Amino acid sequence: MEISILYSKDKPEHKRTATFVRKAVKNLGIAATIIERESTMALPRVVVDGFDLINGLTEPARKNKNKEISYELIEKALEQNAWASY
Repeated sequence: MEISILYSKDKPEHKRTATFVRKAVKNLGIAATIIERESTMALPRVVVDGFDLINGLTEPARKNKNKEISYELIEKALEQNAWASY
């Protein structure tokens, strides 16, 4: 699995997002390559094998309407993605 964290260098939120991703990958036991890439996006994005992890969630799974990325959101999305690849 390849996980890209897309971020704007002007926004410090990506450090927290990267920490959440690394923690979730470790806790779930997922084998993944994590790459941080600079972009022009206002908020950090987590892309797994080309799929936007957060925007790809169904509305009930994404209760946080302002798109703030939490550890729980990342963990749930990675877990769903890992199971879907089997």
